[in-house]
Amino acid sequence: MKTVESAVWFCEKIKAIRAAAGHDAEKLEALSLAPELVAEVADRFPDDPILVDQVRTAIELELPLARVGIFLLDGPPTDEQIAELQRRNESG
Repeated sequence: MKTVESAVWFCEKIKAIRAAAGHDAEKLEALSLAPELVAEVADRFPDDPILVDQVRTAIELELPLARVGIFLLDGPPTDEQIAELQRRNESG
């Protein structure tokens, strides 16, 4: 993100993608890979071509959580969700 405007857009876009996907991990991934995202970045921020990659990476990092039913749309993971993830990791 090269400007304050692009940083604000980035945060708003992440929130918008989360909201549009709801509690659907596949939709979350699809929205982050949509060609419309590339077009929007190219149109609004032509001097910041890696901005789309930054959005995609941010969502990609959320996907493992989303695939087990933890969506950052709802806020940070709860203590119970974290404990369940730890149990899953320990059991292999």
